Amino acid sequence: MNNLNVVVMGQNCKRTLGLCLDSVKSADNLIYLDGGSDDGSINLAVEKGAILIENEYSQEDFGMNGKQRNYYLNYMKKNYPGWCLAIDADEVVEDLGELKEVIQKLPKGVYSVKMRHFIGNLGQEDFTQPEHFVLNRLFHTDAADGYQEAEHTVLKANDGFTMAAVKNTTIWHLSYIPNLWELKDKYENHLKKSNMHTKEFLKGWYYAHLFGKYPTKEVNPEEIPKIILNDFGIDKDEFYFSKRILESKHFLDALDWKNFFKCESVIEFGCGLGPRVYAMNKIGLNAKGIEISKYAVDNAYDKNIKLGNILNKIDYKSDLVVAYDVLEHLEYKDLNKAIDNLINSSKKYILISVPVIGDPNLEADKTHKIKETKEWWIKKFTNKELKLIKTPENFLFKEQLIIFKNGLEE
Repeated sequence: MNNLNVVVMGQNCKRTLGLCLDSVKSADNLIYLDGGSDDGSINLAVEKGAILIENEYSQEDFGMNGKQRNYYLNYMKKNYPGWCLAIDADEVVEDLGELKEVIQKLPKGVYSVKMRHFIGNLGQEDFTQPEHFVLNRLFHTDAADGYQEAEHTVLKANDGFTMAAVKNTTIWHLSYIPNLWELKDKYENHLKKSNMHTKEFLKGWYYAHLFGKYPTKEVNPEEIPKIILNDFGIDKDEFYFSKRILESKHFLDALDWKNFFKCESVIEFGCGLGPRVYAMNKIGLNAKGIEISKYAVDNAYDKNIKLGNILNKIDYKSDLVVAYDVLEHLEYKDLNKAIDNLINSSKKYILISVPVIGDPNLEADKTHKIKETKEWWIKKFTNKELKLIKTPENFLFKEQLIIFKNGLEE
């Protein structure tokens, strides 16, 4: 009868190691390879009856995962030749007995095993594909060649040996539910100390969290504070600009502006990814963009977009200056400076687009700070000796566009 040996690899994994080892305690030989734990994992493994082997795991070594797997492979070949199941300390085998039976009939080879990944809680799992397999974890040592020294590495089979998949049992992956043990600790602590909630209430609270049934609603990523997103390596501007892509309307705007203003040069402040700058340059205008977001500049459609701020002066002018959906994002105290910079940058025309009171777009974007009527906006510009120009009927979104002529340049 063929034996089934199990080798478990881990480091500082006490939270899940007990579950893992208990799920494979019927192995003919149970080996635990520790990478240098200081959290009690080693003592726990010994208490559970595992044979301990140790090899220091360096997190800075990108090839360490493969090296560690080759370490246990060589150990198993030398000390426990035959059938082996290799699992990680954050994995639980549903029924090892099923695998012990199936290896009695399998030809020597390297086999992938069915796996299910919990995501977030016990009520959700990975569904990026209908069925998942963890590659080449069940193998006969005669068939096992070795692992590439890389972070994500798969056991290679020796020539001539079978490579296939088995579905006789499932390995459950616990890596993406680390918070559930903290939840369990909190629940048990509440049971001991809480005089506000009944045991029935606390059990309902616990199960709802455990299985993902707690009432929730989606959070708009744009509303999450920047400091939180930064901690996860996320640039908040990526979400903001993800919906502001290049569209046909940008080319229609470019054509309309070129024909109406008879302009040759354009500066757009707050141009974002620069779809209008790109469109204007494509139809023969000399267009430049000024944008405060480094993310937008780095990912812009057009190379003529520079990092800058509408509150800072620039040293060149253009026939037309555009501030499209920008000014409403400013603080009230900064608006006059921004308007002065638009005027100083304009040889002749200024076009602004602002949502005004009564426009549902004004409240739709939480980053809008200035909320006023169209008449209020017009007065802010005409008080600076600018002349109001009637917006052409054919302009897209003409209701939110306001055009001024810079009389100071005449």
